Amino acid sequence: MLAATAFITLSLSKIGTQAPRHWDMSLPWSLAEYHTTNAMRFADEAATVTQGRVQITVHPGAVLGIKGPDSLRALGNNVVAMAEMAGFQQTGSEPILGLEALPFLVDDLEELYLLYRDFLRPDVEAAFARHDLKLLYLVPWPNQYLYTRQRADSIAGFKGLKVRTLDKNTTDFMERLGFTPIQMPSPDVVPALASGAIDATMTSATTGVAQKYWEFLDTAYATNHNWASNMMVVSNVAWDALSKEDQAALEALARRLEPEFWAIAKADDARTREILKENGMAIIKPSAIMMEEMRAVARPMWQDFADTVRGTDAILEPYLAVTERPSLNAAP
Repeated sequence: MLAATAFITLSLSKIGTQAPRHWDMSLPWSLAEYHTTNAMRFADEAATVTQGRVQITVHPGAVLGIKGPDSLRALGNNVVAMAEMAGFQQTGSEPILGLEALPFLVDDLEELYLLYRDFLRPDVEAAFARHDLKLLYLVPWPNQYLYTRQRADSIAGFKGLKVRTLDKNTTDFMERLGFTPIQMPSPDVVPALASGAIDATMTSATTGVAQKYWEFLDTAYATNHNWASNMMVVSNVAWDALSKEDQAALEALARRLEPEFWAIAKADDARTREILKENGMAIIKPSAIMMEEMRAVARPMWQDFADTVRGTDAILEPYLAVTERPSLNAAP
């Protein structure tokens, strides 16, 4: 009896003193961006809710050499246990992750939340599962802007302008509008602006402030032409090594923090817009003519996407109905 008791005590002692799991988390975003701050908070609280059994080291600014478009592959190859990535940068592997970025499909954060809550999220989770990955949380970027060195009242005034684009959707969109699109990840934008390789870029006010675009550009058009979200993803190799208790704790943590992170995203646009203005950037509301031109070009892209990406119409049609937009097959 004493021997059995001693064995049980020793076994429990070993379990209680197991070395913690150490995960590396890669992010392409700088320390100045709220997505990085969110990730650091998740890492801190992950250690708390698992009583130190999961230790996450955050590596921002692509310091591990993993740029945004490389994130899915890096996780699949177990280079890191966790990574946050923009969905639109993974469309080469999983086209469904670019649906939210269809131009003018989503007008505001409330519609984006509705799109994910009621229609899109299961497909996003399934997309990552196909790569043996697990989605923990997703958080949007704020409103999008078109940053330029010149002003115009219509799209014709921007014809031929070399503009940085985010993904296939925005590249196609800018090309149809007469721009010269050049697709590149965020860390490459400032060198391209400095060298004159591009004349304009599209992104949020958050990134505009983080990268100090006022040093190269002077105007930001509040087009809000598309939305983009970041996904915090963990490798199932790392995830499956955790106890059920720690998995449940991390899932509960992600559910608790995600709404708070969305609130941060909503507030960040107003905060960073003011910083842009303080540094001499003119924030301009596009003319009615310009917006009409952009929306007219955008609408056929929804149908093109549905025709190309199987199953998309099953997401788009009910979403369009709920948001009181015409059906994909409706006449313009």
